[in-house]
Amino acid sequence: MKTFFILFLGMIYILLANSVEAIFSKVYFLIGFGLVIAGIFRYVKERFIYINTLNEMKEASEEELMAIPHTQCIISNDCLSALLLNEPTNTLILASREDLEEDLIKKEIPFGKIYEVAIVEDDMYIARTSNNFISGLLLGEDMDIEEEELGDEDSESDTMSSLKLKIVADNLSDPILEFVIMDNSEPLSREEDEYQEVLELCEEWFQKISVIINRYELERVPIRH
Repeated sequence: MKTFFILFLGMIYILLANSVEAIFSKVYFLIGFGLVIAGIFRYVKERFIYINTLNEMKEASEEELMAIPHTQCIISNDCLSALLLNEPTNTLILASREDLEEDLIKKEIPFGKIYEVAIVEDDMYIARTSNNFISGLLLGEDMDIEEEELGDEDSESDTMSSLKLKIVADNLSDPILEFVIMDNSEPLSREEDEYQEVLELCEEWFQKISVIINRYELERVPIRH
């Protein structure tokens, strides 16, 4: 706030330099110019400190996420969350925090209690794997309907803003878990390499969890109405 006040005051002096007598004009201009330079210098310095601090916090968060016992993991770009697989304990772990300054929250789900996984692009399901013993799909409408809707959407738009995995688990307090792969404020073209890379990463983890669901499917008791 102080930086913007200095910049604002500098601009006022520069404007005054154009409306006063010549004897004061140069003085006001030099004062205003000096304040503007000082304000810019303070702003650059504050941004530099902020970015360095943010990077340090991200590194610390990434180290904390990586310290969780696992065999495979994926970490979000903002280092606020991670999806991890611990194969020796047959556990899926979703670790996340709302802010880099908050404590990490871990949700551990045994492989045998994962019922469904889906890829969601801009709130549209584009792929899904479910336990066949579960009566109906737990995440919503029939897949054929969603695929048809997706085709209509593709014809209208070639961009996307968000991509995430949704996982249904046997957990009454929190049955639906979400891991955001990408969430951009500006839409991303499907033709860009970045989109292809993110989609491939999302599909890779979708396949991993699909294998887990299929592997444990026969061990579950069918649910009947």
